Amino acid sequence: MAEGEEGLFGLAGRRLLVVEDNGDCAEAVRRWLEICGARVTTARSVVSALARMRASAPDAILVDVYLPDGTGWDLIDRVRASVPGGTQVPVVAITGADSASLGPAARAHGVRHVLTKPIAPAELAAALAECLDPPSVATA
Repeated sequence: MAEGEEGLFGLAGRRLLVVEDNGDCAEAVRRWLEICGARVTTARSVVSALARMRASAPDAILVDVYLPDGTGWDLIDRVRASVPGGTQVPVVAITGADSASLGPAARAHGVRHVLTKPIAPAELAAALAECLDPPSVATA
């Protein structure tokens, strides 16, 4: 593999869905992830995110906790229940709220990381890369 083929943080070619109702935040996140080599689709609501998921399943979802038509948890529940392969898609949550208070709900929904806005670009990319790495197999 040639140098740089994996992109920054190994995100090259990864399909990511960013669900964020704040246009400026969504655009900043999209740009950063595209610099890292990811292919990014955005949605501003639970309903539009579900439509995009059904059209093309992402490798991971980055979802705002509070959306105009529900919560990130609502989206995760609906993805897990109704999108083929949805139970396997890793999720990173983003929020302007206190991330520590969201920990129990995040864990209950299988969210791997909760990042607080403003989002540090390297922290975001590292969280996604960790979610997308294949799990290591323990040997006995």
